[in-house]
Amino acid sequence: MKKLIKSIAARMAMILCLTFGVSMWAEAQVPSIPRYQQGNRYRNSNRQRTYNRNVAWGSQYDWLSTRYCTYDDIRYMDRGQVRVMKNSIYARHGRRFRDANLRRYFNSQSWYRGWRDEVPAREFNKYENYNINFLLKYE
Repeated sequence: MKKLIKSIAARMAMILCLTFGVSMWAEAQVPSIPRYQQGNRYRNSNRQRTYNRNVAWGSQYDWLSTRYCTYDDIRYMDRGQVRVMKNSIYARHGRRFRDANLRRYFNSQSWYRGWRDEVPAREFNKYENYNINFLLKYE
């Protein structure tokens, strides 16, 4: 009887995993480093962008300067990823980091050039200002 119950429970667990759990389980195991996002990061890549010449392009979070971030964008990220995401806005504007982990991470990126200690708030566009405040809530 115990073997039958275990067998039924194992089959039900397998069915649940195959229908619901596998994708949710896989998405929940996000590492603390940013994931590469494939595809077009911009809704309309043909449009002309006007931007500050001091802003670095080429990071995986460039889209933070072109659209508002939503909860769906960060739903499966942990706090470390959200922190890197928020600080990538500052890094793209050339900020140097005091925190050793952030400094190590951004120094390993080919696009990063830290050349100043603080970034004036007037240099951020409306999307960057919104996204910094939004991500700060989830960091």
